[in-house]
Amino acid sequence: MFRLIPLLILTVITLFPSFCIFSQGRWVRSYFEGEDAPVICIDESYDNGYLFIGKYGANYSKYNWLLKTDINGDILWQKTIGNGINSIALHDCAIDEPGNIYLGGSTKAYDPKGDPLILKLNACGEKEWCRVFFTENNQDFCRCLTLTPEGDIVVVLLLTNPIPYTDRICLAKLTPAGELAWKKCYTSADTSQRNEDAYDILLTPDHGYLISGFCYYEDPVIQNRWWLKPYFLKIDSLGDFEWETVPYKESTLDGGIAWTTVLSPDNSCFYSSITHYHNELNQRSPALLKLDLNGHIIETYDIVEGYKYGKLYHSKFITDSTLAGSAGWGNTEDSVGYRAVIIDTLGNLIDSKVIIPDLYSSILQIVSDNKLLYASNQLINDQFDFYLAKLNQNLEDDTIYTQPLTYDSLCPYQIVSDTIVQDDCGLIVGIEEEDRTVGREDGKTVRLAVYPNPAREVLIVKVLGLSEGLVYSLEIYDIFGRPVISSPRLGACPVNKTGGGREGGWTVDVSGLVPGIYLAVVRDQVKWFGSAKFVVVR
Repeated sequence: MFRLIPLLILTVITLFPSFCIFSQGRWVRSYFEGEDAPVICIDESYDNGYLFIGKYGANYSKYNWLLKTDINGDILWQKTIGNGINSIALHDCAIDEPGNIYLGGSTKAYDPKGDPLILKLNACGEKEWCRVFFTENNQDFCRCLTLTPEGDIVVVLLLTNPIPYTDRICLAKLTPAGELAWKKCYTSADTSQRNEDAYDILLTPDHGYLISGFCYYEDPVIQNRWWLKPYFLKIDSLGDFEWETVPYKESTLDGGIAWTTVLSPDNSCFYSSITHYHNELNQRSPALLKLDLNGHIIETYDIVEGYKYGKLYHSKFITDSTLAGSAGWGNTEDSVGYRAVIIDTLGNLIDSKVIIPDLYSSILQIVSDNKLLYASNQLINDQFDFYLAKLNQNLEDDTIYTQPLTYDSLCPYQIVSDTIVQDDCGLIVGIEEEDRTVGREDGKTVRLAVYPNPAREVLIVKVLGLSEGLVYSLEIYDIFGRPVISSPRLGACPVNKTGGGREGGWTVDVSGLVPGIYLAVVRDQVKWFGSAKFVVVR
């Protein structure tokens, strides 16, 4: 089970006398020489050191790695994460002020298809707790996470529902102790939209969350023809749906993917780093997409045009009017060459520099000394090498710090390099915590509740926010998507008018169902309406 691979580091530096705070030199590092070990995430620690996570080998690796360096990229310690038996894949990381480290991804330790995994390590790099969102025989995972000012952890969960086109994006909030505060899922009422995916989550000025990614949107003229579009989903501080935006949904000429989003320094709008598809020209441009705080599209700014391949992956503000970014463009995959770029808020390219001549995008972090830290993967001989470059805002190689700094001061003893195993994790079903909230085109809110949960003999399904004149039906599915109870057996939904609107529901006999996880799905006469998971026990 123990795997700890020694790191070989290739560094090109020239040191001046030690009394200088800085000395000149080329700030480039490479790690894991001879290993297939791509980097996935970077973050800056409280002590000006840098934290990196990645994996060993293929997509279904048995081990991931966690690496801590000093401000010059020299290794302080490293850890291996995994048990050597089950696959593990980490996708995102974050560090709080007390030095705790949070990791999000997936593990196959509890289900062969994988489950979302959240790990919390203390300031000494030791596992404090781990949580797994368990769904049987379902390939779901955690894509990204963020920390709130109160210290809570908010994670984006994908593909949590085996029913096609349903609950592809969910959000869950955990307390600092790892307790589930809430978990909520979102399915669009727009039947022209499907296959939503998320890459990024951003805290918004109103303490809510903005999720960026993509979806497929149906051609407005030709049925069953779908176009890839950027996608934005806004959630409030309680996890309830506010709005969603699909840029270019009325057009077949434009499309793309939203990779990451940042808030403007004056908190007035969002700037998203996207790949802008020009479908008619078969071209893709790295671009900035500007939205207001209500999700209305202001403008798309192409950084360069006329290339077959293009992508703006990360961009972060360095002044009120300029951003540093990670972008690439070219007419063949081999010619993309990912670049560090400086752009203004109108997408004008101010400066650029090739980081590595490769088609894989770099991860950007603006660190506390206002320098640009780029972590890149280069494919050489069918293996990914991890390269780290640090630039100033003129895109010049950074200088080397020679003044001693103290690292890991929040840990009372020296941190050792060892292995962290994804075992003894608290399993979260979380169904009883889940409040179904779905956005609708008419601006109303639909709420669906199931109780008691877990259920033994009887399940009550209650639906709020029903529309007048429509007939609603209920179906119960098992974890394999097979219907086990359907509306003809249950009868039509009785609708009552209350002070809060129109509501209805069913009382369902579940005594004949085998113990397990089930899904209650409510539909109206033309489309899916809402769903909720529940557990049957004996």
